[in-house]
Amino acid sequence: MTLATSPQTRDDDFDLQKLADICCERVAKEFRESGKILAPIPLPVMEIDHEAESVVTVWLQVPAELATAYKAGQFFMCWNPYDAEGGMSRTNFNSEKPYSVGDIKIDRAGIDETTAADEGKVGNTLMGFTIKDLGRQSGELTRMSIGDWLAIRGPYGTTFPTPKSGGTLILVSGGIGSTPMHMMAREARNKLGSRLKIHTIMGFRNASEAHYVQRMEGLSDSLTITTDDGTQGIRGYPTQPLEKLLEGLDSDNCTLLTCGPEPMMKPVLAMAVEAGIDCYAAMERYLPCAIAVCGLCMVGDRLTCRQGPVMEGDWLLQQSDFGQHHG
Repeated sequence: MTLATSPQTRDDDFDLQKLADICCERVAKEFRESGKILAPIPLPVMEIDHEAESVVTVWLQVPAELATAYKAGQFFMCWNPYDAEGGMSRTNFNSEKPYSVGDIKIDRAGIDETTAADEGKVGNTLMGFTIKDLGRQSGELTRMSIGDWLAIRGPYGTTFPTPKSGGTLILVSGGIGSTPMHMMAREARNKLGSRLKIHTIMGFRNASEAHYVQRMEGLSDSLTITTDDGTQGIRGYPTQPLEKLLEGLDSDNCTLLTCGPEPMMKPVLAMAVEAGIDCYAAMERYLPCAIAVCGLCMVGDRLTCRQGPVMEGDWLLQQSDFGQHHG
């Protein structure tokens, strides 16, 4: 691979869809043989949505079977071979990091709907990774363009427990922790429909960073937004509306899930445990390998990449290293 093969050097008439189809076939072959993508496979970026300030969703075409098999809570290791300037020489700008899937959709552009059913055409499956600019590597991903390469391997990790019919699901997110919460709400609603109550609390620093709000409105029975500065929703943190919500709920057949900064998740989990509610957190730790080699993603005596990222709330609250900011 040389700089001459950078996506920025392609001809104007380059067939991006053909490239995506070829790469998708390679992913499908690997997934059928191994159950996951074992080594990074580059895929071209097909779409980019700007969700909020410094928050974008990067869409990749993937095989339908991979999207179907993915479960909320799991993550992929993502690697951008080229930085946003089309080069490869800037240290740490194109490293590999873990990201949860934020959304999945079917792209039917280019399909003739009058003949689609007869021809068996269902469209292309797109998997979206929603990323916030939090540093060099994530910042580069937020500045990608359509046609750029993004390599993925996975999925890895544990998943959230399956909600039960007639139950209540409480989802509490902070910042970019919205992505696994959205996928869990989507998964639960698709499976159980109105037979499950979903109450969502989303926390952001300010209104300009708020994202996924419309998505969660369509999936939740109630949605509460909090911002640190009060520019949208309730001024404060997710723990404030959570306290009121828990007062009116029956703890039986109720589950709380959370994802976000650990200083936010710790009191959220503590409130759930005190209320007698089963609770789980999707952990965000430094995770360079995802295959239990480096040992840098430890929480207590567990590896986040193998025994996480979804972990039981009561267990996490007993760990001395849980609840602090981690880079």
